Amino acid sequence: MRLSDDHAFEQRTATVLAILDDLGPPRIDDSGKRSAVRWLESELDVPEAPIDAEVRFRYLEWWSRNGRAWLLDKYQYDCFDRRHGSRFAYHRHGLAGRADILHIHCEPARDRSRAPHYRSYEVDLLEAHEEFAELYLGGRSIDCAGLRPLRPDD
Repeated sequence: MRLSDDHAFEQRTATVLAILDDLGPPRIDDSGKRSAVRWLESELDVPEAPIDAEVRFRYLEWWSRNGRAWLLDKYQYDCFDRRHGSRFAYHRHGLAGRADILHIHCEPARDRSRAPHYRSYEVDLLEAHEEFAELYLGGRSIDCAGLRPLRPDD
């Protein structure tokens, strides 16, 4: 993903906050606005109190400046389902000595014996949040059916 300038970055941040706010008040940390690398973290606990929260949505993005533009370098979009003791996540970062590996973490409550990483495709934060929110609002538990484990050559 590429954002054309600081204004486009601020617009994206405002959009993310507005969408997260539909489920409760999010927390956001935007570090590095004036540097060549920018880190954006947003979290939302539903219900609001972290100790009693049924689900936590946590979104991390690392951006680098390219002239006036910002380029998304890596991300971690996580849904921690505390009701069922499970996790689902879309990640793009280095893994096992390889750079920028798109992968999924899927940890269902009942089956911890599955592969630690699954094959993935590029996902935007807004897409990931929509999927995670549907899981939560639908009361469904995380299911890894149909996911394919990462292969050494992926």
